[in-house]
Amino acid sequence: MDWLDIYIYSVLALILTAQFFYRFSSGRLADLLSKIKFHVFLKWVWILSGVIIFGIFLYWSKLQYELWGSGGFTKYMLPPYQGISYFLSYVGVRFWGPWVLAFLASVIVSRAAKYLNRRFGERFFENEEIELIALGVFLTGYPGFFIYLNLILVLGVIFSAVYQILVKGRLPLYYFWMPLAIFAIIIKDWILPALGQQSLLAGFSLGDFFKLWFGI
Repeated sequence: MDWLDIYIYSVLALILTAQFFYRFSSGRLADLLSKIKFHVFLKWVWILSGVIIFGIFLYWSKLQYELWGSGGFTKYMLPPYQGISYFLSYVGVRFWGPWVLAFLASVIVSRAAKYLNRRFGERFFENEEIELIALGVFLTGYPGFFIYLNLILVLGVIFSAVYQILVKGRLPLYYFWMPLAIFAIIIKDWILPALGQQSLLAGFSLGDFFKLWFGI
């Protein structure tokens, strides 16, 4: 488990903990939390996550450039021996690409969920739930967010159906999104490799897509 995994697990656990504190705290803690609304808290989590994740990739890109330029045949992959495009495609595919795609997917999911929620009279999601889902999409990364979205679809339908039968009402999913994001990452990083099924995600390789479309 690398630093990025630790950071993501910590952020998801922090958000879930904050959900409980904001909902069930009383006394002085409740007074303190009321000064910082939950949606403001989520906004800062978004900002810090983006800065930290993309900041470290900028640093890794710098280290990669310095490593290639330090000598040996790799220096011929950099200017002035060839254009900068090869280096940018390399770090783009390996560092930046998966997380840019995850960010774009989170925006698309957020916009679609807000549209559907408004279209059907706010019946699907409570306040901040859409931001929680979008943050889960981003933090599960690429291709992890495909696992996350499928878990939402499959388990959400199953749990909702069971709840509807037993309780006769809408299943509250407010605390559903963050644990599901953690589970999606565990499936991607631990369960699939343990079962020898890494090949299930091999088709999502950005390197292969890049070669297919650009021939590089």
